[in-house]
Amino acid sequence: MLEETIPQARFPVDLQVHTTCSDGSMSPEDVVALAARVGIRALAITDHDSVEGVDRALDAGRRYGVEVIPAVELSLCNEPERDFVDLDLLGYWIDHHHPLFEEALRKVVEGRIEQKRLQVQRLQEMGYQITWEEVQARAKGVPGRPHLAQVLMEKYPEEFPSMDAAFATVLRNDGPLYIPRPFALRLEDAAQLIRDVGGLPVLAHPGLYTEVRDVEGLVERVAGLGVQGLEVWYPYDKTRVCRGCDKRQLHAFIRRFEQLADRLGLLKTGGSDFHGLHKPIALGEQGLTWQQYVRLRAEVLGTGSGNRTRVNADKGA
Repeated sequence: MLEETIPQARFPVDLQVHTTCSDGSMSPEDVVALAARVGIRALAITDHDSVEGVDRALDAGRRYGVEVIPAVELSLCNEPERDFVDLDLLGYWIDHHHPLFEEALRKVVEGRIEQKRLQVQRLQEMGYQITWEEVQARAKGVPGRPHLAQVLMEKYPEEFPSMDAAFATVLRNDGPLYIPRPFALRLEDAAQLIRDVGGLPVLAHPGLYTEVRDVEGLVERVAGLGVQGLEVWYPYDKTRVCRGCDKRQLHAFIRRFEQLADRLGLLKTGGSDFHGLHKPIALGEQGLTWQQYVRLRAEVLGTGSGNRTRVNADKGA
């Protein structure tokens, strides 16, 4: 039986999970079903610039007995002059149906789609025979660079044998396809938006920002701009920044961010960044213990049922 061959998750709480509503390979329902099978008790659906899968995941969570946190991962405006490059902001326990949030997200998605259309045109000008329709067919939700990469890998396998190869060449941040989005949220505006709809703004995977000159300085500055948490626990050993690290090196790498969050008074979160077949990372490979999660949830929501209080609500306001 397939159920018997799937190992149990390392952590019972995974606070970064992606579905087909952005660039994951599994539907929200299938992700929640898998979570139940591998022993995950709580997870956050954090699709890129999309909450299309949240209600579907919440319904599945009720069926399978998994607590689902309404969440999002917002792609932020690139501001190299501020050392804000390729940053992502997670928002947890958001009111994803709030009119303010829906309007802001609509503008973000429109900007993302227009950027991707222009990038397809740029690829065509470079001689690659790909179409917008081919990218759309792979993006069941919001289109992103991984969908461009999938088309390139399928049509030009010798030049792009892997996703990493595409991202190291034409899709790199300073590469030939770099086109600024017509609209993207600045970090402080995104943090304020998340807080305005009852959520917790958390800077995602700080160790991945290889184009940021001073990562610790970045975290210090965003803590003063309304960000209230830091994603400390992340599978860096499955990424280019720490691939090949031994356990001691990985622990030291993560410990740096754990200490930084403690010094700045930021809440600490963790997740696998699960994308299904699109990344070699298992659901629950990184995350929180149940005790860590219970403390986090109590700090964000308060102990009373339905009482949506926010920790450090005035910080950076």
